Amino acid sequence: MRHRRDARYAMDHKTKWHERLFGKQLLKCDANSALTNDFQTIAAADALQDVQITGVYFSFANICQQSDDFIKKLKVLYERLNQDNCEVKKLEVVQVVLWANNDVFSDFENSHRDSLLGLPWFAVPFSEIDLKTKLSRRYRIKSGVPTLVLLDRDGGTISVSAQDRLLEDPLGASFPWRPRPVDQVLKDVVLQKGGTYTKEHQNTTEDIRYGDLPEGVRGFYFSANWCPPCRAFTPQLAEVYRVIRKREPGFEIVFVSSDRSAESYAAYVESMPWLIVPWQQAAVRAELAQLYGIRGIPTLLLLDRNGHIITMDARTELAEDPMAQNFPWKPRPVNILTERYANKLHDYPAIVLFVDGEETELQFAESVLSPAADSYYKKHNINFNSAAEDFFSNCEDDHYLQFLIGLDSETSDILHDLIGLDDVVPLLVAIDIPNRRFAVMEYGVEITVDTVGDFVERFQKAEVKFIDINDRVVEDDIRQ
Repeated sequence: MRHRRDARYAMDHKTKWHERLFGKQLLKCDANSALTNDFQTIAAADALQDVQITGVYFSFANICQQSDDFIKKLKVLYERLNQDNCEVKKLEVVQVVLWANNDVFSDFENSHRDSLLGLPWFAVPFSEIDLKTKLSRRYRIKSGVPTLVLLDRDGGTISVSAQDRLLEDPLGASFPWRPRPVDQVLKDVVLQKGGTYTKEHQNTTEDIRYGDLPEGVRGFYFSANWCPPCRAFTPQLAEVYRVIRKREPGFEIVFVSSDRSAESYAAYVESMPWLIVPWQQAAVRAELAQLYGIRGIPTLLLLDRNGHIITMDARTELAEDPMAQNFPWKPRPVNILTERYANKLHDYPAIVLFVDGEETELQFAESVLSPAADSYYKKHNINFNSAAEDFFSNCEDDHYLQFLIGLDSETSDILHDLIGLDDVVPLLVAIDIPNRRFAVMEYGVEITVDTVGDFVERFQKAEVKFIDINDRVVEDDIRQ
């Protein structure tokens, strides 16, 4: 009986990731819709259940030339891979139509429809604006850059920048272009030493290869001399690098240049205390950028000893923790409400405990929130060690619940004003912006481990008293 339950769970879990990513319904953009100007809909789970590889294609309706050129190549590949008409499709595509600039089209819905007519695959409906925004954030889509993300049968990420490989291999000879792991990419590369590397490292050998580095956390720093934010961040990173290495000598950074000339590159690396992918290794630098889906610079990502991504946003982590006290910044069950986590509120609900900024209040907040957070994540099989792109598709439930501590900060003030919260502390709130509602723990109830746990349980069961965010904001406006 246990094996049957496990098998049934596995089937349900595989079905859920389709809906979690794309919603329950997809548009069918077949040739017939060109005649009727109307799309049929199909359940996302039905459209994708017998598919080996799912391609998520982010296009931009108002840069038609660039998108159209790529669509032609993608369509050829799609038809070539599926020409055998097997029960299990080799490739299915879900198109996500976005806009690079919202002032180009006066009729967004018509432009959305026109960009899909006659295509052989599926698309996220026009009305799913929030879902498209969530997908864009999840895969770090850069505005105006058509992007193809490839997923395996279980929703795991194969590539976040497969559009480059399609252009290199239009007939799909090496499809699905599974990227080589970083140790293979750098296997034959002799890493260059930064200008101050030898001075700051003892017992360094002449030739240093990635595989010979001592065990520890690895940082990959994508940057360039021509980029002002990069030049401002590099000295800060160098200082933190030295601080971390005093505690963890195995920590190392590898610089991957995006410079436009050898001269600019040479001047930039002169003051660097870490290792560098040589300028001559252009193909390796490009492959590393593609491997991690680098969308902009400066980007600092961290890998654990097994090569798994710890964080893609170590630059922000460093800004919020300049003494690197929480290095290597692994995901935590309970986090401080900063702008970064506030942005996630548009996608996922949160339990937020607002307190004063004193150290004792912070410790109190962590002590009462942590048990509830640990219990929630264990119950819903949420694994913080999953790769960044696969984190949410591996969750049992349809919603990831954040646990946040709101200190006396500008971010907390903005959230108070947005929702219309009372300016009192401590204040425990369940905020569900995706559904435009929130709930406050009853005044007079002591905030303890037990009452927080009970509040979280009641929120999940919708047994709390919800307040409509729109109504609350309107009430506050009338009072003012």
